[in-house]
Amino acid sequence: MNNSTTILTAPAKVNLYLKIVRKREDGYHELDTLFHPFPALADTLEVSEKTEGCTIHCEDFDLPAEDNLIYKAWDKYAAATGFRPGLHIKLIKRTPTGAGLGGGSSDAAAMLRYLDTHPDSPGMEHDKLTALAAGLGADVPFFLLDGPAWAKGIGEILSPCEVDLLGLTALLACPDVHVNTAWAYKEWSNRDNSQNFEKKDSFHLTTYASGNNKTASQTRVTLFNDFEKVVLPEFSKIRETKEYLLKNGACGAVMSGSGASVISFFRDRNEAEKVATDLKSTKVDSVIHTF
Repeated sequence: MNNSTTILTAPAKVNLYLKIVRKREDGYHELDTLFHPFPALADTLEVSEKTEGCTIHCEDFDLPAEDNLIYKAWDKYAAATGFRPGLHIKLIKRTPTGAGLGGGSSDAAAMLRYLDTHPDSPGMEHDKLTALAAGLGADVPFFLLDGPAWAKGIGEILSPCEVDLLGLTALLACPDVHVNTAWAYKEWSNRDNSQNFEKKDSFHLTTYASGNNKTASQTRVTLFNDFEKVVLPEFSKIRETKEYLLKNGACGAVMSGSGASVISFFRDRNEAEKVATDLKSTKVDSVIHTF
């Protein structure tokens, strides 16, 4: 048994584009979305081998190990391959939960990668590993990749792509708000197909084209998120954060996933840093990454 510790990094992701295509008969929603890694924000998994079982310790969460996606990844991989190493994982959470950043999914993918590349592991064929990952969560397969990808289906049909963000500085703002994804989907299903949204001035403020630039990418990626229709009117802190970014130098901004985080892009890193400082004074944390 190896007593050394292996350090795994589980980066966040953002959605630059998210269209909800339809609700399926099985209750899931089909998506057309552009996932992009956000390496400046990441969880850390410190993995130590032990005799048997899988235990997880995280100072920030008192969650039974069996309910953690890391444990589920370990258990499902063991069931599929027979490889069941004894592990203790110290999880250092930096990616906020309920923020649309895929933190738990990334943690699970990091565990799957660890197990699949372990010297004693029989390994899995890529397609089978991807299918196993999809069984853990719709966006887990994305985190097995190393770059941006378009995702269709429930998020599991992936097409790696190139997105040119060279020279742009991304500012990821994370309001201290939790948006329940199931609620957001339900609201979209109830409202989007049955009624027009009431037109509110406060809502329009988040949809105008920024005066700085109409697009955030040289490859003309359109920043869009269907969830904004239902989330922004209900969560004023998210709406106000997006408005503030667009009014203070961002050439584009969009909510990630079902919220609550907002990804924005600046052509001037100094402007982004000033905005990050200003947001901090309103109790909104942010992370900056220059591409």
